[in-house]
Amino acid sequence: MRIRLSQRDQQILETLATKLRLLSQGQISRHWFAADTANARRRLKQLAEFGLVERITVRARPLPNLDRPIISWRPGQTTPDFGKASYACRVRWRPLPVQTMVAYVATEFAASQFGGVRRHGITKHFQVTHDLGVSEMWLMLSRQSPRWADAWRGEDVMAATRYRQKLPDAFIVDANEKVVCAQEFGGTYSRERIRDFHLDNQARNLSYQLW
Repeated sequence: MRIRLSQRDQQILETLATKLRLLSQGQISRHWFAADTANARRRLKQLAEFGLVERITVRARPLPNLDRPIISWRPGQTTPDFGKASYACRVRWRPLPVQTMVAYVATEFAASQFGGVRRHGITKHFQVTHDLGVSEMWLMLSRQSPRWADAWRGEDVMAATRYRQKLPDAFIVDANEKVVCAQEFGGTYSRERIRDFHLDNQARNLSYQLW
């Protein structure tokens, strides 16, 4: 028996296989099912039964609102205030404790069908929270700038291009697959870590956004 994939199904699977490491059930429900959690859960269960996604239970912190980048920098602009950016990264987490939540990842089969990369071993809550933050960045871009969302290349896809170099969470590429902008989720980054991220991109003459 085969499953007939809708356009929405294909979008979810392609996103998980080629752009993001995982998506929470809530993120999928809000973005593709108009916040109809029951309908989202039902369809995701069907996709899991056909070996296209894997349902996992994770421990992560609920994400703060990501409506715009904390820093959006281009070569030639003034140096950002790293201390101010670090404070903005840290203060947003204070009232948000770790919670148990349901998330989905692409299976090996789905990754092979859509040309993606399956990453194993997503277990530590700080890494899960970070990866869900990266997913939220992409979801926001897909609403605000669909062309950038299409041009998004995740770190697992791009890792081979930066062997033994700093690897941002994602890249935006042009029509020739040339990197034009780095994307990074700031988590609770320190002033020093943000400064180092800036200096690396400045040395590469590369624009970036820190969310």
